[in-house]
Formats: sequence, C-alpha cells, structure tokens
Amino acid sequence: MDNKLYPDAYNKWAGNPQGHGPDYDRCCVEIWPKDKWGMTSRYQCKRARGFGPDKAYCKIHDPAKAEARRVASDKRYYEKINKQRYNDNGPVFFDALQKIADGHNDARGLAQEVITEFKKGEYKT
Repeated sequence: MDNKLYPDAYNKWAGNPQGHGPDYDRCCVEIWPKDKWGMTSRYQCKRARGFGPDKAYCKIHDPAKAEARRVASDKRYYEKINKQRYNDNGPVFFDALQKIADGHNDARGLAQEVITEFKKGEYKT
C-alpha cells in the first residue's frame, strides 16, 4: 500500500505541533469543520477508504466523483444565472420590440444588436 496521499499528521497547528497520525484504514482527506473554531479542529475524514487513486479516498472525496459533482453543480448554477438574465433583461427586449412596432427602419439589425449585446454576458454551460 502506497501512503503518499496521506499527510504525516492531521490537525497540526501552534497549539498541537505534532498533530495526529493518519489512520490508513480511513479516507486520506483532512476535513475543515464549518464552525467558527474550525481552524483548530481539523480532522481526518471518518469514512472508510476504498475509492480513487490508491483506494485512499472514501466515496464522497474520490477526486473523480468530486470533480463530476462540481461540474454538475456549476452547470446548474450557470443555467440558473442565464435564466435570471432573461428575466432581468426583459425591459431591453421589450424596448427593442417597441421600436420595431413603432416602425424602426431596420428591424432585423436592431434585433441583432440587442441579441449580440445580451449574448456577451451569457455564461457558458
């Protein structure tokens, strides 16, 4: 078993300079708690290892699966933001339609200008 993915110690800090040795039966990731005192209470993931490189990760922290979750999350986020942009830019589109209805000489050109300007700020999914 290659233990290069495990640090020498977990939770090293000024108040605990030696930290805690790794448990090679558990996932190799160091967890940072979300509480405000988490800077001094980091710990090794408590889940069993068996996934990812050298089978040193748990199912949650497996780098490939974590990256896939991040990509899916980003995609959902960008879709949400782009949908919100359509809602926020309704007045711009309405103004363009109003100009066309009022007899703008180049309706196609005006529409293309508005669409081009709108697409500049669109997030790619």
